[in-house]
Amino acid sequence: MAGNAACRDKYDEMKGYQRLPSLTAGRGIAALLVAIHHACLVWGGILTQVGNVGWLGVAYFYILSGFVLAWSWSPQRSTAEFYVHRIARIYPMHIITLAVSLTAFWLLRNPLAGYVGTPLGTVAQLFLVHDWLPGHPNVRQAWNGVSWSLSAEFGFYLCAPALLKWSAKATNATLLNVGAVLYVLTSALGILCATLHWDRIYDFMQYNPVARLPEFVYGIIAARMLQRGVEIRAGFMLKLATFVPIALYLVGNDHRSAVAMVSLCVPAFLMFIASGAASDIEGKTSMLANGVLQLIGEASFSLYMTHALLLGVMAGAVHALHVRTHAVVLIAVFLVASVFVSIVSYKLIELPLRKLILTRVRFDRARETDRAVSEQARHG
Repeated sequence: MAGNAACRDKYDEMKGYQRLPSLTAGRGIAALLVAIHHACLVWGGILTQVGNVGWLGVAYFYILSGFVLAWSWSPQRSTAEFYVHRIARIYPMHIITLAVSLTAFWLLRNPLAGYVGTPLGTVAQLFLVHDWLPGHPNVRQAWNGVSWSLSAEFGFYLCAPALLKWSAKATNATLLNVGAVLYVLTSALGILCATLHWDRIYDFMQYNPVARLPEFVYGIIAARMLQRGVEIRAGFMLKLATFVPIALYLVGNDHRSAVAMVSLCVPAFLMFIASGAASDIEGKTSMLANGVLQLIGEASFSLYMTHALLLGVMAGAVHALHVRTHAVVLIAVFLVASVFVSIVSYKLIELPLRKLILTRVRFDRARETDRAVSEQARHG
């Protein structure tokens, strides 16, 4: 492909490059869309059409996660170190938001953001495996219900080291063939289940980490293609055009398949992620580099984990106080409050706890090294 050598040379120069502004901002926008989706379930209004597709931000997260992990992966990093970094990234906010929901139920008899969990389901949620049991939303979406997707992501992390090593060795043709096969199989099976009303299998396809793993794999494949010099360029109009299939599917369709919606969005998400990363590498400026969008993107995980709890609080307050105002106003206030809470949570909770865990692990490792050196010295 023309320009491959130049693109590869550019990548070689940027191997140490960690920051991709367009991807950071995209994360924040996806989290806001999920928040709008949940707010529209409560208040409806003219934003409902946006809310109906806002949940697709979860699919964007899955693809982006695979892309970022493949992009930053180093064969020199041990599997244990990879897992420690992933746990430090997701676990503190998960535990804190779960504790908030449990406390709210104890005080108010309302978990704020999900079903009332069963004892075993709560233990499963504590260890982030509650999404692995198909057909049980009272387990999967209990307490802080949005954590079901975090449980799926945790499943991806368990597979990630093997997938990253395999993808680093696989040829471009193999990667593309695997991606195409996964895409056709998951799309066809999901649509078939929805058409024939195979509800249990459809539930599995929509939520289970095994069924959602292909989205993570697509992100890995896209990163490998970019790393190997495949030129991925798209202007704004082309990016916009990739959403035409999902738009046509939604118009006048009251019997939508969630799996079909994800499949129709996968090419668009891949285009946005890969072309955005390519533009970042080449140093092109973008409106996504805006400071506010970058800050929201950095706090996007906190935004995702806290917004449903905040929505529960705000919905309860609006009901108790008999607030009468337009749904758009309520949703706007909710989004502003969600962003504020997420930034505070990110700076005061998420980031410090992540650093604490990583520092502690490094301290323990250093202490073990010192002990080993002392033992060797003692025994000559």
